[in-house]
Amino acid sequence: MFNNAGILDPVIPDVLNYSQADFEHVLRVNVVGAFLGTKHAARFMKQAKRGSIINTGSVCSVMGGVATHGYASSKHAVVGLTRNTTVELGRDGIRVNCVSPYAFPSATLRGCWGGRRMIRWMTLLPILRE
Repeated sequence: MFNNAGILDPVIPDVLNYSQADFEHVLRVNVVGAFLGTKHAARFMKQAKRGSIINTGSVCSVMGGVATHGYASSKHAVVGLTRNTTVELGRDGIRVNCVSPYAFPSATLRGCWGGRRMIRWMTLLPILRE
């Protein structure tokens, strides 16, 4: 099972202007989605006594200031969910892991940042330099 669905919230860097509705919306999709995917996959995997669940986190779960408040909070929660379910489901032969990529030039990210700015930003990443 690969829990990879997720959304970005509006880019509002000032917490005083960030709405509770925007915050809750990104948490509902990113965290509750991973929770439900894990829960329902585990139901079948427990019967088989094996399986693998992979959640998508983000560098935002280990590094501050690189994303919005809602997105960063949601990815922290996904890492926490992964850690808890690893302990619980590991007893039944189910592996639970989390991948936390830095950035990938997806359509969502390009739409958020814009084409030229995204290209310039990506060239600054050490992993992409020659």
